[in-house]
Amino acid sequence: MKAPIKITETIALVDFDKACARLNQWRGQMVENFARCEQAVTETLSVLNAASIAVKGVKYPHLVGQRYDRLEALLTAAEPQTGHIRTARAAIAQFRTHDGLRAMLCHGVTKIALDREGNWVALLTLTNFKAGTTSTDRLTLLESEGELQLGRVIDDRHRVTAALGQIRRELTIKSSVSE
Repeated sequence: MKAPIKITETIALVDFDKACARLNQWRGQMVENFARCEQAVTETLSVLNAASIAVKGVKYPHLVGQRYDRLEALLTAAEPQTGHIRTARAAIAQFRTHDGLRAMLCHGVTKIALDREGNWVALLTLTNFKAGTTSTDRLTLLESEGELQLGRVIDDRHRVTAALGQIRRELTIKSSVSE
C-alpha cells in the first residue's frame, strides 16, 4: 500500500521573544548592580574628600574607573587602617574583577542566539580605542553562565556597599565628635 504519509515536525519551537526578554532582564539586573556599587563609591568619595585626606588626583573624577582608583588611593592613605577599611579595599578589589563585563554590558552591542532548549546565548562585542588603534573584544555568554555571573556580581556588590556604608558611618561619627 502506498498511502501518502504526512511528516510533521515533533520538535517544539522556541519562543525567541521570551528569550530576548530574559536576556534584557538579566542585562538590566547586571547594570543596576554595577550602578548601585558605583553610587556607594561616589557617596563614599564625597565623605572622604570632605575629610581632607591629602591624596594626589582629581577630587571628583568623572569616569567610574577613576572613581574606584581615587577611592582606593584615599582608603590607602587613611590612618589608621581600620578593619572596615581593609574589608572595603578587599571587597572593591574583588568587585573590580567584573570591570570587563561591565564595559561589555554598558558600552557593547549584544546579539542573541538560542540553543535547542530555548536558552539564550549572548554574543557581546565592544570596540575600543587604545593608543591610537581600534580593538574589538568579544564575549560569548550562555544563559546559565549569565545567571551564575549575576549571583556573583550581586554578592560582591553587597560586600562593597556594606563595607563602604561602615566607613561613611565611622567618618560621620568622627566628624560629629570633633565638632
